[in-house]
Amino acid sequence: MLTAAPATLRAELDESGIQASSSTVLGRAMRRFVLTLPSYVLALLVLYAGAWLNLFPIERAHSIAVVMAGGLGAFAGLIWSGLTLRWRDPLVVLPQVLFSVVVVALSYHLIEISRGVAFMWLAVIVVFDMRRLPVKQVRFVIAAATVLQLANSISIWVAHPNGPKLIDELLNLGCLALLLPTLAMVSTHARSLVKRRKQQNVEREKALQTLNFLSVHDTLTGLYNRRHMLACLEQEARKTARFGVPFTVGMLDIDFFKRVNDQHGHAVGDAVLKRFSEIASSVFEPFETVARWGGEEFVVLMPEADGRSAYRRLQDLRAAIHQHDWNAVHPGLRVTFSAGLATYRDGAVEDLMALADQALYDAKHAGRDRISPEFANGEDHAASRERAHASLPERGPLPALTPAAAPPERSASHATSSPLSKLLWTDDPKTRTLLKLASAVSGMYVFWLLFVIVYAIPKHMFPHWLELVLLGHLTIGAVAPLAIIRSGWSKRFKDPIFLMEQCIWANLMLVAAHFFSPIGKGALLGVLCQVQAFGFPSFSPQQARGSGTAVIVILVISWIGMSFWGGPGFDAASEGLSMATACAVLMMLTWQSYNYARSREKNHTERKELELAIAEVERLTTIDMLTGLYNRQHLHEVLDHETMRGGIGLPGFCVALIDLDHFKQVNDTHGHQVGDEVLLGFAILAKPAFRDIDTVGRWGGEEFLIVMPGGSQMPIDRLLVAVAQAKLSNQVPELRVTFSAGLAHHRVGESWADSLERADRALYAAKKAGRNQCIAEI
Repeated sequence: MLTAAPATLRAELDESGIQASSSTVLGRAMRRFVLTLPSYVLALLVLYAGAWLNLFPIERAHSIAVVMAGGLGAFAGLIWSGLTLRWRDPLVVLPQVLFSVVVVALSYHLIEISRGVAFMWLAVIVVFDMRRLPVKQVRFVIAAATVLQLANSISIWVAHPNGPKLIDELLNLGCLALLLPTLAMVSTHARSLVKRRKQQNVEREKALQTLNFLSVHDTLTGLYNRRHMLACLEQEARKTARFGVPFTVGMLDIDFFKRVNDQHGHAVGDAVLKRFSEIASSVFEPFETVARWGGEEFVVLMPEADGRSAYRRLQDLRAAIHQHDWNAVHPGLRVTFSAGLATYRDGAVEDLMALADQALYDAKHAGRDRISPEFANGEDHAASRERAHASLPERGPLPALTPAAAPPERSASHATSSPLSKLLWTDDPKTRTLLKLASAVSGMYVFWLLFVIVYAIPKHMFPHWLELVLLGHLTIGAVAPLAIIRSGWSKRFKDPIFLMEQCIWANLMLVAAHFFSPIGKGALLGVLCQVQAFGFPSFSPQQARGSGTAVIVILVISWIGMSFWGGPGFDAASEGLSMATACAVLMMLTWQSYNYARSREKNHTERKELELAIAEVERLTTIDMLTGLYNRQHLHEVLDHETMRGGIGLPGFCVALIDLDHFKQVNDTHGHQVGDEVLLGFAILAKPAFRDIDTVGRWGGEEFLIVMPGGSQMPIDRLLVAVAQAKLSNQVPELRVTFSAGLAHHRVGESWADSLERADRALYAAKKAGRNQCIAEI
């Protein structure tokens, strides 16, 4: 163990753990660095292509290339040396992002043609690391980009105080004012997505661990449950068939356990079950399996054990039970058990359990507190097994006792408003959320509509026909989504806000304005990126891919068209380089948007898995595995809730305690398989006999409890008739079962335990009066 190791050994182990962690962080840092290299290579290719086309001096391309190479080399050296592992940011994300922003600003200042795509590169930089950077650092990056852009604009304004370049810079600043808040919003959303995924993964892991435990363990005793024991028995049977080594099972039943519950209460009964389980777990070896079979019954699987050795193991348990001080549980309490053994050599597991059940019956019939068959006189176990098999009554196959579903929840009715009222206002939270998103989109359309009216038209930036098209396009974009969503018509579609269609609609006019406008081309391409980034929080993977592909196709077709048609001031080489860069940047944005959408879908799937796991945990902790009714734990919660409601003046409730008559005789005469059939058959009849506001549960063994808010005795009387006439067992069709019931109305100020005690007294009175009836104690 590590705690017992020498100090030097512990130091070596700690150092190896640190080295493993450091290598992981170093690998992540190098991977992040390598992923950024293609964008730098692409930028250099664009720069030197522009210089080759004589669009700007090649010395400026050399200057930017030297800055890029120097910065990237420095970052590579720092990461590779491991020096950054001591930093608060060992991945060196923030310094690399700031370096990229500086490179973009330098390119913007030195190379005029790069100003058309500078904001697109800025969008790629922020979006690429939006999940890695905290929100404060994203804001710092945005502030740095704003300061650098202002410095560039001021320097350009000083150099050219008049002319179109000043207008370009003002438009670029306006574009930046729109783009940066959008990027901040997307980054915040991405960080929250990462945080939610981490939290969901932790919660899901806990839920799955709980689910795995509950699926094979009994919630009261902590032992394995019946389902797991059956799986173990089938596995051992396969081993026996392959290797020929038999195994033995013991079926145990606590003697007179019902008397313990009736005389001392179910709390004492539960304590007995827990203590008995603890003792059994301590007696048997780890390779032997102990499980709670149901009620006060337990099953022990002893691999590679014959009857004689299994008998000795159960005698050890019997001695431990006798020696235990049960007075600690309740004064004067004495606990014993009876057990039946059966050894498996071939055949079906159901037959083996039937043999063990019959042997248990023999032990009880012989006086209890014993194990059957006995091996004290050296009796041959095979002969005992054959004799026990011959004494078994003919029984049908074991029915599949699959748990029934939990009682259905009540569905609340909601008033629906008319379509006309939906056009005026809405109380639907989902519609309100959609309207907020649509309002943000409409706000951007209104901004550009005002720009066209106030500036573009007076300055004659576009042809007259394009001005009219832009006005119509922007008006439709601002009004149509709000009207469609507010009317409720959009709810019929998978995407009720038509986000991809709206992005394509906006991009159509942005591309047209870019080619026809003599100024503001960089601002328009920046807004193009803003539109794509705006869809990040909502796009599905297919929408992200479709929207990005659509805008790239629109750009390429527009450039081809303008190359043939020409137009005022159109330079095919310069525009082609800008379009190639824009398409490359849009491809990177589309790839990032697609990956982000897949992450959101994965997050949604994990959330659904978490909800299902939690629901399954709740089912396993609130539903009785045999009958499908609620278990005692859930009944406690219901009783607490109803008692609290009664304490604040709300209508009261009544409790009905039901006990199947002579059920122990059913188990002893016909076997526990038939007893399980009877319990399940009663549960099937009981559930529909009561209202959906009533809670029907298994209280323990053959006892059931019904909690009825403002209830009466009538449904119990109907159930008495139905049960008496029903065939509850397929194996013993002639078997008829009745029950007795005690009803008590909860009194104000009374604990539910006192109400149950009065119902228990009424149940005892019903039994004393001849059974098969219900007596109410008011």
